[in-house]
Amino acid sequence: MTQRLRIGYVPLTDAALLHVVKAQNLTGKYGLGIELIAESSWANIRDKLVAGHFDAAHMLAPAAIAVSLGAGQIEAPLIAPVALGLNGNAFTVSNALFEALLREVQGDMSDPRVTARALARIMARRREKAEPQLTFGHVFPFSSHHYQLRLWLRAGHIDPDEDVRLVVVPPPFMAETLRKGQLDGFCVGAPWNSVAVAAGAGIILHQGTDIVRDCPEKVLAFRTEWARTHKEEVGALVEAIGGASRWASSSSNRNALVTLLTATAGQDVPAATIERILGDPASPSASPLVATGLRLDEEAIKASPIQALWLYAQMVAAGQITYSDAFAAAAAAVYEPTPGSSIPPNHAATPAVFDAPVFSANDIPSYLASLNPSGTND
Repeated sequence: MTQRLRIGYVPLTDAALLHVVKAQNLTGKYGLGIELIAESSWANIRDKLVAGHFDAAHMLAPAAIAVSLGAGQIEAPLIAPVALGLNGNAFTVSNALFEALLREVQGDMSDPRVTARALARIMARRREKAEPQLTFGHVFPFSSHHYQLRLWLRAGHIDPDEDVRLVVVPPPFMAETLRKGQLDGFCVGAPWNSVAVAAGAGIILHQGTDIVRDCPEKVLAFRTEWARTHKEEVGALVEAIGGASRWASSSSNRNALVTLLTATAGQDVPAATIERILGDPASPSASPLVATGLRLDEEAIKASPIQALWLYAQMVAAGQITYSDAFAAAAAAVYEPTPGSSIPPNHAATPAVFDAPVFSANDIPSYLASLNPSGTND
């Protein structure tokens, strides 16, 4: 009898490998089936995984770490033995803000430093006129989207906690919220930036890779206690994700992958949009405006403790948690490889920020001091 595992996910292109596992029945040889359950928000994913409604979940990597550390929520140990990809986010701004930036920029509009400084001048004039602060959306407090926004604002010497409003909006609602004028911009994963552009609600200003190259994104998370008692199931899912990565990375499967992700995207996202999001260089319709740098290859699914520590450092820099060696060790332990896994964490990519010091996992306090030289990290 086939055992069926319940896995929660948010409809995003970077849930691709889970869809491939299901469509290709890559867990069938282990006597496992999977049921994918869509949720609209990351809070639902977190709560249902912790409560045991899900056996596993497509989860924001920083959220998995935050839950394990008890940062901003009840502590519940999680592990993430495999990642589901790197990159995939983008910044979209309203048409009005894009036009204002065009008038204000002094330099190359594709340079995040240039746009951040232009944004700072726009905001200064708004303050002089007593106009409301600009509002930017991201998907969850503990998310790379939030941290990428903060790193961009930092380049313009903009205080993300004082000078702008940062609010949480579930990914499927971003485009409509921007269209209604409730947001001036947002950072979200694919395909929601492209959906906003297609709806005429906004313009993609920067890809996430313009801010952070090889940015950790989603992981396959489990409750630690459940994983300890279901080692065979966890190992089978990890190996299936590895198989899905190899399948998705093969150029011969490109069309089938686009068809699969188009069918699972919802909201009538056209195949051409999915194809451009995947950034196929062979595609004549590939556009730098929507090629997000999403990586699904085998290196991109390695859950490296160095990536966990980079995310923990961003949490500290955002004032979400204090720094301690014990917290750092606990954060690194979330990315725990399964014994005998064919996806070892060595040689995983290290995130690189466009306008910040090089990250060193061996000296996080010095990294934080150089990231925020005038502030404190505790």
